[in-house]
Amino acid sequence: MRIIRVATASVVVALLALLVWDVAHSHGGKVAKDVDKGEVVAAPAFKLPRVQGKGTISLASLRGKVVVLDFWASDCVPCKQEQRDLDSAAKKWASKGVVFLGVDEIDLHAPAVSYIHHYGVPYESVDDGAGTIAGKYGVTGTPETFFIDRQGKVVPPHIVGPVQGSPGSLDAGIDRALKT
Repeated sequence: MRIIRVATASVVVALLALLVWDVAHSHGGKVAKDVDKGEVVAAPAFKLPRVQGKGTISLASLRGKVVVLDFWASDCVPCKQEQRDLDSAAKKWASKGVVFLGVDEIDLHAPAVSYIHHYGVPYESVDDGAGTIAGKYGVTGTPETFFIDRQGKVVPPHIVGPVQGSPGSLDAGIDRALKT
């Protein structure tokens, strides 16, 4: 009887998680779809709490800089695989006014902080615990990376999956955002 209760509870938890994910990702976010068609679109605004430290970061506070927006989660294996490349790129491009910002999507706080410490992430990350912002951008999974120009517009390419080996490379996205 105990096995049946555990199995039933597991199914209920799994269905609840699926429902939360669906609600978080069904905000009509079509940024990813539009950018994948080659369009330049306004970046959805947000103001989210920092994963580490106090306070919030808003996208508006970064206006005037190119922003590399990377959606990640602490349990995401491809996120771990791409982190070294993101760290190197963040250091390489910092002097040119490029800011990297991680968006920790639907994650627990302690594992997110542990991830940042373990990988020595040199840039800020914000907590999108409910996946609301990910939904507005049309994120379908982690990692996904967007490039936002100085005027607050998302420019192609949009990278789905790890940045290394991606057909729309990290440097190409940054170059394009700098030129618009």
